[in-house]
Amino acid sequence: MAIRQMNRVRLAQLGQLRKRRVLGWAAAAYALALGLGMLAGAEITLRSKTRRVKGVFVPVGRRGNDIWLPALPETLSRGVIGVVPLKPNKGHALLGPPRMAGTLVRRGVQDESGVLPHGALAWASTFVYNGTPAQLGVDYTDTTVSTPVGEMPAWHIPPTGKGESDTLIVVIHGHGGQRSQALRMLPALRRTGAGSLFVTFRNAFGAPKVGRGYHSLGDTEAEDVLAALEWAKANGYRRAVLYGFSMGGNVALSVLRQKFHPLPVPVLGVMLDCPALDWRDTIRWQGQRFGLPPFMARQTARLVQRLVTRRSGQDFDAVDQIQAASSFNVPILLFHGTRDRTIPIAQADALAAARPDIVEYHRVEGGKHIRVWNIDPDKYDAAVEGFVERVLGEKNTL
Repeated sequence: MAIRQMNRVRLAQLGQLRKRRVLGWAAAAYALALGLGMLAGAEITLRSKTRRVKGVFVPVGRRGNDIWLPALPETLSRGVIGVVPLKPNKGHALLGPPRMAGTLVRRGVQDESGVLPHGALAWASTFVYNGTPAQLGVDYTDTTVSTPVGEMPAWHIPPTGKGESDTLIVVIHGHGGQRSQALRMLPALRRTGAGSLFVTFRNAFGAPKVGRGYHSLGDTEAEDVLAALEWAKANGYRRAVLYGFSMGGNVALSVLRQKFHPLPVPVLGVMLDCPALDWRDTIRWQGQRFGLPPFMARQTARLVQRLVTRRSGQDFDAVDQIQAASSFNVPILLFHGTRDRTIPIAQADALAAARPDIVEYHRVEGGKHIRVWNIDPDKYDAAVEGFVERVLGEKNTL
């Protein structure tokens, strides 16, 4: 009996030891996961490494105005996409909504420039274009915007001579973005009669690197857009509209902050496409997007924020545009898609709810991040043209 009792005690002690070891390993694994998530999250937040416009290279099958493409996430996207054949072929095509045809995706040609031949290897993308305004047959000038940290490359598309020759629309790409991502909207911008300036900002691809190459998520990048407004003034423009995509939307709203006033030329309105309005919320959202449970995503997000601030001095309050909503005093045109997996649509909902007096909100069902134009291009373009016409007309009445 004594031996049995001793064995039971030993087994209990062994079980407790194993349990402690398991708990210890679990805690170590959890800490390791938090640490890796913190390092990865901080690196993604701080740096912009995208060198190409997102898209896929696919073979093209064609019969008449019908195009067949392999079934991939990009070619299956809702709404329209663009296809650009690789050299020696030239041109591009705008393709309509997808229809499955066996294992392939069938799309109709809505618009075409040049030749998209059967059997071509092509770049297909929801961003539609991957070049310069010349890809759309639009005359433009390569220019630079002088800033305290260097010369920022830009494209200048002059006014069309339709009566708004003193107005410049400044187009601002996002985190990891490129100017060509907004070429889809260029025809609508030209129909407003205004000039356009597609700008870049520090530490983005093709722009000067400052310090360790870290972004400030809209804060110091606003200084580069402020310099673009100086460029506008020096080139004969008397007023401007800002047009920001994703982080570019935060940059645009940061320009409106009091610390940058007076502006070189008045900003009459701001257009935002899937803007990043609250980076703390965005970092947490990204953690959940990559499969972290909500409680772990919150912890990881707090660690990422601390590391980002430690590395770069980031002030997250300075780029919290929902918190600053009461300070905005110009009309805002806001687009956001319900399928945005990069920036939670709740941020756009919050801005629209906070300032219904100045925000015209288009909540687009099925729209992905900065792809809401693709769902209904005509409706999107009409909203842009109507907004620009309205804010310019309101200014003219003062």
